[in-house]
This record gives sequence, structure tokens and C-alpha cells, in this order.
Amino acid sequence: MTRTLARRAAPLFALALLSSYAAVHAQALPPPPPPPPGGWDTPPRVVDPRLRQRDAKMKTPMRVRYPEAEACMRISGTTTVIVAIGAKGDVLDVQIERSSRNRNLDRAAVAGARETRWTPEIFNGQATPSRGRIPVDFVLPEVSSENCRRVSVALVDAQGAAQLTPPPAGQPLRAKIGLYVPAKLELRLALRRADPKASDNPDLYPVVHEESRSLEPPARVEFSSLDYATPQPLSAGPYLFEVRVDGVLRSSTAIEVR
Repeated sequence: MTRTLARRAAPLFALALLSSYAAVHAQALPPPPPPPPGGWDTPPRVVDPRLRQRDAKMKTPMRVRYPEAEACMRISGTTTVIVAIGAKGDVLDVQIERSSRNRNLDRAAVAGARETRWTPEIFNGQATPSRGRIPVDFVLPEVSSENCRRVSVALVDAQGAAQLTPPPAGQPLRAKIGLYVPAKLELRLALRRADPKASDNPDLYPVVHEESRSLEPPARVEFSSLDYATPQPLSAGPYLFEVRVDGVLRSSTAIEVR
């Protein structure tokens, strides 16, 4: 006895973020992917129950790196991809069936799917091309990584170019401050005149200039960059530039003005 089956999808695989990577776990067989406009490019197939049949199976766990900016900006989502699998188990093509509505998450899911390798589907005793559906869940960890909490400080000159030599005396100190702003936060910037001989406690260094800023998440998912400049020129000597985020010291930069 024979029966007719439409082209099937390979088993469903669900991805859950563990750290910066995701792990794959096989689940039950899902319904097949919907046919493209005009139907599949191959006719329905007739199964011979006397011959071997086997679904395609992923050989090794699929690894998908969570894009840093999206993870740090607390952006999550699910991208569902359709993988075209060759008769030798290689990936012929990857298409997005359902977008996460974030370009970088979608790209990461497609890139991870392209690197997968499979044992091919066996149909009527022969290896044959097939398709598999993979939902990729980008699930945020409860605690952001240390990389997401970093603050960068880069000295610049009056034109905004990198300050490759010690800042000159008699001019304001200028810098670009970079950080992720996933939610509203308070930024406190303090420039101190360093005096290690007087005290080994930086909190006792006299403050030359201090300011606070209230930051809101940017419209784009990115590492934010802020301009900083002291209102007055500085005299020569050692300084310490501190950046606090919501009261927590995130960066302390020693600066020598000459």
C-alpha cells in the first residue's frame, strides 16, 4: 500500500540563549513550511513503505551569537528561518520565514543556520533534498554582561580627532564618552586634580569640574557617544577623570596635561 505525502519539513529546533551563544534542542515534528506562491517546484511524492524513510537531522548543535548591541540594549525576539538541505546534508539556502523585526537578530539567525550540517533526509531509500524550519529565540539573560556595562573614554582635540599626545596646557580638556544606554540613567562626570603625594584616596582629590547628565535610550540600537569638554582651560599636571553611572563608578582615567 502506498500513500501520498506533500514535501515535509525537517524536525523543529528551538534555540534559547545561554550566554553569548545559543543551544539547539530537537522537538516534535512541526507542520511543514507553507508553500511559496505557485506551490513547491516539485510534485507530491509517493511513499513506498517497504523502503527506508528518515527525516533530516542536524548533526551538531547550532550556535548563534547574540549581537552585542542588541543584548546590551535589551532587545529580544524570535527569527524563524527555513533551511534548504541538500542530499549530502549541506545547507543550500537559508530564508527568513518570520522576522524578529530587528535586522541584526535576523542576520545572526541566518548566519548560524548557514553553518549547520545535517544528516540528509532518506526518502524511499535514497538521500534527498529537504527543508527544515528553525525558530531562533533570542532570550535575554537576567543580568547584563560586563561588556554591556563598560564605559569608554577617548581624548580628542578641538577638531574631534583622536588626541595621540598628552593634552596641551592652556586648553579645555575634550573627550568622547561611549556607553550603552538601555534605559534612562544618570551620568556623573568628575575631573579631579590628582595629588598622589597628598593622599592615596582619589575621593580626596579636589574636583576641578563636575557635571551630571540625564540620558535616555537612543532611537537606534547602538553604542552611544557623548561629547565632553571642560568649560575652562587646564593647567599642566596630573588629573583623574571619573565616570559614574547611576552612582556606580564605571571608569577612572588618569590624564597628564603638559
